[in-house]
Amino acid sequence: MEISNFEKLYKIEKHKLIRYYNRLQNQFKNLGPSQIVARFLINQSIGSNYNEVYETLLYFRDKIAEGKELLDLAFEWIRAQKIRLEYKKYLIRAQYPLNNLSLAVDDCIFQFFLEYDKFIRNLLKEDIREYNFSTLYEIFFSPFESKNLNINDILEKHIHNVPTHFQGMEKINTNIIILRSGLSNIIVKDYENVLFSRKDEKEKKEIKFQKSSVVSPTKEIQSQKSNIVSPAREIQTQKSSVVQSAKKEKFSGFLLERLIKTYCVRKIEISNKKIENALSQFLSSYFKFGIIYDFEDFKELIVHNFADDLTSGLSTNLKRTQSVDTIKRTLFNIMTSFRSVNKAKKLDGHAWKNDLTPMLKTYMTKFISNLG
Repeated sequence: MEISNFEKLYKIEKHKLIRYYNRLQNQFKNLGPSQIVARFLINQSIGSNYNEVYETLLYFRDKIAEGKELLDLAFEWIRAQKIRLEYKKYLIRAQYPLNNLSLAVDDCIFQFFLEYDKFIRNLLKEDIREYNFSTLYEIFFSPFESKNLNINDILEKHIHNVPTHFQGMEKINTNIIILRSGLSNIIVKDYENVLFSRKDEKEKKEIKFQKSSVVSPTKEIQSQKSNIVSPAREIQTQKSSVVQSAKKEKFSGFLLERLIKTYCVRKIEISNKKIENALSQFLSSYFKFGIIYDFEDFKELIVHNFADDLTSGLSTNLKRTQSVDTIKRTLFNIMTSFRSVNKAKKLDGHAWKNDLTPMLKTYMTKFISNLG
């Protein structure tokens, strides 16, 4: 069975999980499938307690799509924890005007859960009521320390929030309503925790700064003396600053150039890993961990350097068909589209690198496949 892009993005070690599940089956032959799957999930640290997991499985077992089984639902429950981890990392660095909670909800739903909703619908039957999905989302993405993950209580709430709408024989798309119903409270709570942590960190820094700013007269005099810089030292410092500035003003993609050159000469398939390594080297040459960058400062720079590194690796014949201007124009459109999705104007270098890598990888894969 072909693995979807979503499964590749949030990969779980399914083969290892199946081996472990088979061991449980052999060990507990007297238990039913739902009981074994519940035990399997609890042993994977999924769920708050056995009874709540077991009751959830009992409810959904007759709603699984044809060709799927209860173990597939268990796998998606495990995958959901990977998605939760990624979206929480995203929230940690997200900046919303006036700490707008509604915007945080919509942004996270757009970034992570619209595609997830399309993916998870293959797991359940087409004719089930929509509130089943919002119930499933709340159970999958709630932190396990939540006091109540009782399936019946959650169902009761969502039955009234998310009716299934029909127009004639056609079901009306209520996906956004479903996602908001299942996830809004969870996202708001997670972002409130982020805001609390930021406030706490800020207060700690202010207290630390206040303590460090209380300087004895002797230390203050010594500090003033140390700030007197000789002309020679000042010139040296200025030179050093210029060098640092120059280093930060260029992406350098020698691995990109080598990768393209290798493909043009040997016509061998380029693995995803090699593309990722080349992109990592390219982005790391500019983005430094712990330094905050503004999008406008590097947009044109990245387009110009990326296009130059790609074309410098092309053979003479391919350079006639793949002009620098065409590549730059495509990259510029990609970066503009990327900016419209990523609302944060300033991010740490590590964050920019993580966000840009999948986008550039998609472009690189297509670019190489078009070389023929």
